[in-house]
Amino acid sequence: MKAHTLDIEELAALCGFLNAKKLVGLDEAIFRVFTEENIPRLVAKLNEHGLLTPAERPGTYHFQEDLMQSLAVAVAPELAVLARSEAQAKSIVFYLAGDEITEIVLTADRAVVAQIPSVEEMVAEVMTFLQGAWPGEIAVARVKGEAFDAGRRAQVDAQGTLTTKTPGLLPGDTWSAENVTTFLRGAMAELRPPRG
Repeated sequence: MKAHTLDIEELAALCGFLNAKKLVGLDEAIFRVFTEENIPRLVAKLNEHGLLTPAERPGTYHFQEDLMQSLAVAVAPELAVLARSEAQAKSIVFYLAGDEITEIVLTADRAVVAQIPSVEEMVAEVMTFLQGAWPGEIAVARVKGEAFDAGRRAQVDAQGTLTTKTPGLLPGDTWSAENVTTFLRGAMAELRPPRG
């Protein structure tokens, strides 16, 4: 898994350069730093940290390619998966476009952006993230524009019991990789836009 750690302003700036005013599932306030007045300061900061380098032609830049590919998935996803711990007030968001998966974890001042190679790895991340941090939830949502269009949700209570209001998405009610995988795959299959 390839991961990049950025400060929150850097995440906002890189998304802004991709013409995104926000990312679904994240607080819009963090993206307000990307203004015309702030661009020179943000470019200098990105350059200083090696995320943006001047190109041959004046006024043009090279971006760190794998980071920008990850962010492109987050800017225009088909689906988003949110895992949230109510007990520890933390969350993690995965963005899916085609076979690509990008994970973004936010702290108070940092963002970790990672490419996730498979649904199985995403499940492992969700399991690790929520293990011992119950109660919480796992939500899968279809993204339309800058908002969620439809979704499915599974709750995990303080004892590790899984429940959902959508029939057929959970084969069992225990906290296990098998049950979380079945829920995520079933919800994604129901919500994924038809290919054509």
